[in-house]
Amino acid sequence: MIDEHLALERAIVDALNAALGASDRTSIAAFARKMGRPYDSTRNYLTLERRLPLDFLMEAATALGTTPEALVAEAREKHLQKRLEADS
Repeated sequence: MIDEHLALERAIVDALNAALGASDRTSIAAFARKMGRPYDSTRNYLTLERRLPLDFLMEAATALGTTPEALVAEAREKHLQKRLEADS
């Protein structure tokens, strides 16, 4: 079950990075400044070097003009699609 949670967390981070890339190619440094967060911790979360805290997900979604629910829904859909492809 832990592997499943980590895979979903990776998918959520992928959704965050996709949204970040789609928002005028904002750099991680600029995104960290916009959120009022340190660059290093922001980079660590977005590169999966550290686990993604819920408060970061909520703040990041707001800063990107979306909701945590939308990001998680997108991540779940992509994650389930990968599982289906792997099972076939």
